[in-house]
Amino acid sequence: MDFFLGIDLGTQSVKVVCLDESGKTQKIVSRDYPISTPQPGFTEQDPEVWWQKTKEAIQEVAASLPEPIIKALSFSGQMHGTVMIDENYYPVYPAIIWTDQRSHEILRDLREKLKSYLETVVGSDIATGFMIATLAWVKENLPEVYCRTRWVMLPKDYLKVKMGLPPSTDVADASSTLLFDIRRRCWSEEIINLLDLDSRLFPPLYESNQVIGQVAESVKAELGIRGDALIVAGAGDQHCAALGNGITQEGEMLITIGTGGQVFAPLRYPLIDNKLRIHTFCHALPGYWHLLGAILCAGLSLSWFKKSVLDSKEYTFDFKSLDQEAQQSPPGCNELIFLPHLIGERTPYMDPHARGAFLNLHLTHERAHFIRAIMEGVAMGIKNAIEVFRELGHHPQRVIFSGGGAKSPLWRKIMASMINLPLFTTNAKEEAALGACLLAMVGVGHFSSFEEAIQTTIQYTHPTLPDAYWVEIYQNLYPRFQSAYFSLSAIHPRQ
Repeated sequence: MDFFLGIDLGTQSVKVVCLDESGKTQKIVSRDYPISTPQPGFTEQDPEVWWQKTKEAIQEVAASLPEPIIKALSFSGQMHGTVMIDENYYPVYPAIIWTDQRSHEILRDLREKLKSYLETVVGSDIATGFMIATLAWVKENLPEVYCRTRWVMLPKDYLKVKMGLPPSTDVADASSTLLFDIRRRCWSEEIINLLDLDSRLFPPLYESNQVIGQVAESVKAELGIRGDALIVAGAGDQHCAALGNGITQEGEMLITIGTGGQVFAPLRYPLIDNKLRIHTFCHALPGYWHLLGAILCAGLSLSWFKKSVLDSKEYTFDFKSLDQEAQQSPPGCNELIFLPHLIGERTPYMDPHARGAFLNLHLTHERAHFIRAIMEGVAMGIKNAIEVFRELGHHPQRVIFSGGGAKSPLWRKIMASMINLPLFTTNAKEEAALGACLLAMVGVGHFSSFEEAIQTTIQYTHPTLPDAYWVEIYQNLYPRFQSAYFSLSAIHPRQ
């Protein structure tokens, strides 16, 4: 029997999902790795650690199979980040990932240079951590690193190089660099030239479901796998998570609460917000685009509060008990409001200087109020993005909720009530890795279409319905959440 692998190179861990020919999950393995913060605003990772952890995960999967015959594999990965390698394919600097903010001081100049292109060509405003901003910063501040760089690529693409392929990337992930023409689905020579970047840095492009090569024989032996091991191009984690949740058509929407928070909606034609509050990128499905709203600290807000405020040497809380405790707090948390802008914010503000806050604190507030207020604040941040989608005329007919937040019954009910829509979840585990696996299966023709792949592998649960009482409370709370950002922006730090 042939098997298929989906590899998701996330922000904090790599996950490998293995499906058999029938679409049944055979094994899921994950490996964690650290984020380095050498100074405030800098977030980096070692690409070689990515590869080492990926090898370990694949080796564990292979060891669990009766015969590790891999027909094909594909990739999902954290978006926007920058990996710089030399002509021998060695990293010349740590990977600068999407949460990095070192480029904040040059954003204004970049926007001024590219203002006529942001809406017409790239479909997005510029944010720190995006490849366009990172490369501009490296060229200006680390010229020796820039000169040593032969290729730049997105994080997951480094794994393909380690598997024996020459540098390449895919249309979907590349569109998130902002060095890309989303309508023509190619690198933008105009923007690359305008920023005086070397066009030779940017690797060849493929659609996400294209076969681009095979794992080298020596690497197969190292990984403990056999078979064709065809490599399919892959996509960013949001594209793959959409596929892994069955999101392929207009009228569908995916809400994800993981480390960050995202709202994803497929498009048949590119639709760009002229205020650039959200992103329009290419989808992993050829001939499709998508809207993307993003908040930087979703689940990360709750994990920060647990680790930095609640946990101690004597006692460590677990998320399940915190969730149960938060259920004892009433909706609205007795007026307590949380702003989840702990490392700046994207949608809809595109503001790297934004900061988080608890507002309306009172002596009657207890731990349960703080936990629930974080959940509600993240849900209101997600609602910010959905309101922009609605303003553009996109009204979802079906909404899927995924990520770690979707595992919480309380967070599901908060989110459903916040947007006043039923929320479905799926049986899928590690949806981004599953989406990458479906790309592999469709790419080599094992499934004739994404629709067949989705119908075979994904089942949906009964929806979580809005609570009418909570809906009313949140309708009153949300405008105050919005006004709080603008009221506090004057005192946000500017360094």
